[in-house]
Amino acid sequence: MPRHTRELAVHGRLERRDGTELFVVDGRLSGHDTFLSSTLRLDQPVHLPELPVRILTFDDITVLSPLTPTLPKSQAGEEWSGTLLIPHGARPPTIPDDLAQAAAEAGVDTSSWSPAEARHLLAFLSEAGSEPVRTERICVIISALARPS
Repeated sequence: MPRHTRELAVHGRLERRDGTELFVVDGRLSGHDTFLSSTLRLDQPVHLPELPVRILTFDDITVLSPLTPTLPKSQAGEEWSGTLLIPHGARPPTIPDDLAQAAAEAGVDTSSWSPAEARHLLAFLSEAGSEPVRTERICVIISALARPS
């Protein structure tokens, strides 16, 4: 297992899919790389100090998939809790080229954005349904951030 850089308390419910127990996390993990192998210190429903899992984060859900079949039989929907050992820390958001170019032209330093601020702005931008709306949202972001505080 990879060395971890961060510990994150997690909880959720167990689901069985195709004969495999899956740990469905109550809240989607945001800002962390997915498809990574990690370790879950499981506290409930049983204590397992080192359960190897794969982190799978999709649009609206995060699932921890055990890499070894070490869990006893459990009931679907049963609650679980533990600590996820994150191997590589938080993933910095990637600024798309069109936004980066507009920011550079306006003298806005995107490297000064906090990860939370960047994720918020990028979510706003990614929800644009068409190119004209995206262009307008870039203008809104840049004009709001280019103003003196």
